[in-house]
Amino acid sequence: MSVGSELVGRSVLVVEDSPETQDLIATYLEHQGLRVLRAANGAELTARIAQDRPDLVLLDINLPDCDGLALAERLRLGETVPLIFVTGRDSPTDRIAGLSHGGDYVTKPVDLLELLIRIRNLLRRSGAAALSSASAESAAVPAPDAPLTFRGWRLDLVRRALFRPDGSYLALTTGEFNILAALAAMRPNPVSREYLLDVISNRDPRSISEHTVDTLITRLRRKMRLDDGASSPIITVRGVGYALESDES
Repeated sequence: MSVGSELVGRSVLVVEDSPETQDLIATYLEHQGLRVLRAANGAELTARIAQDRPDLVLLDINLPDCDGLALAERLRLGETVPLIFVTGRDSPTDRIAGLSHGGDYVTKPVDLLELLIRIRNLLRRSGAAALSSASAESAAVPAPDAPLTFRGWRLDLVRRALFRPDGSYLALTTGEFNILAALAAMRPNPVSREYLLDVISNRDPRSISEHTVDTLITRLRRKMRLDDGASSPIITVRGVGYALESDES
């Protein structure tokens, strides 16, 4: 399944007050060729909209200085620019409110491929700003459904499959795959245990333990240890969480 290479060079404003969540989404979208702008609150969003005129806005509802729904209504987001609410609020009332403001709606923890497809669909329907000059370089940018690669490993987000450096398939559980996908999207930056808890469960993170993340990481490391003795590319970042080694390490 292809989500299209026409996204290359389009601008997306990610409005999110959690630095980790913002980095995770922004880094993934940048890997797909999108030009990503960032804002951490309503004031920054307002300034970015006026200054940069993004092609699409990803908006968290719970912002530190305002309610995202009210802000979207005031700025007529959804009418003047394609809008996707990205939020942990997933009640039917919240969804209806988001849709009534002209926005699409994605709940956290975010399925990055689903988000990318929703962005593609909205930009196609809206006929938002034309491709920037970066589109001329699109052949050098991975297609949105291209596998993520690291240290010879290949992680296919569409097929939800992991392949060893020799090309052989390595079976993963859903939790193992979701954690590895989050690490791959952020590589080589570290991801905290708290965020990985969100990645592996739609439940309140307080209902599960950080030990769950550590257990899954241990299992991943064991599975990804190669026959030639090479260790897993997953490293521990003391005081932060986990990361994938960069290819330059």
